[in-house]
Amino acid sequence: MTLDILLPARITLIMATMVYASYQDWVSREIDDKVWVIGGGVGAALTGLDLAWSWSLVKLILTFMSIGLSTGLAFMFYYMGLYGGADAKAIAAISASLPIYYPPVRFHPFTGLASLTNGLILSLILPVSFLLYNTYRIMRGDNIFKGFEHESRWRKAAAILFGTRVNHAGRFWFPLEEEHEGVRVFKFNLFSLDLEENVREDSWATPGIPLLIFITIGLVIFLTLGDLSAYILRLIT
Repeated sequence: MTLDILLPARITLIMATMVYASYQDWVSREIDDKVWVIGGGVGAALTGLDLAWSWSLVKLILTFMSIGLSTGLAFMFYYMGLYGGADAKAIAAISASLPIYYPPVRFHPFTGLASLTNGLILSLILPVSFLLYNTYRIMRGDNIFKGFEHESRWRKAAAILFGTRVNHAGRFWFPLEEEHEGVRVFKFNLFSLDLEENVREDSWATPGIPLLIFITIGLVIFLTLGDLSAYILRLIT
């Protein structure tokens, strides 16, 4: 195996791992740890081979910085309860398989960290989509806040961003409301890892779209275009 083959092999491996894991997450919300062990393990071996083949102290330092920083932050966010363990394991697998990469636009070459930040930025599509959809419903006359007249404007604004009122219970939809002494109120425990599926008809709910899918798309964007945060900074400066 030559050096020219190592890079596309590593990219192919981590992309196949992430796409398969995203599919599993979408259909079952469960990912076998073997996916990360095999994908990340083989990727780490290829990374080691790449370091041995093209030895450089700078490259070695950047590789360990990338793996340490990206994996450390990923698991810190997990222990803070901001997302699931699979998301942290995905960043670790990406970092082990392709720790450094140099796309056209970037703040840094750390693939795992950039995939995470790209994914988080892409996930902002959800609140924007909810805002547009709920605004459309209000403008056409739907009383989406029926039964919630007592809630403040700020809490209603938050509900508009994080979910919508649905007429039926759906798989992987989670309740955005609860009942206190017979009064319906919004609840915003969106970062809880113990969310229960929505089972109430005509209720406010939010879809449980896996962050892993956004991280996978974020990886693709980093490999082809670069760091989205760098593009955003260019636009506002």
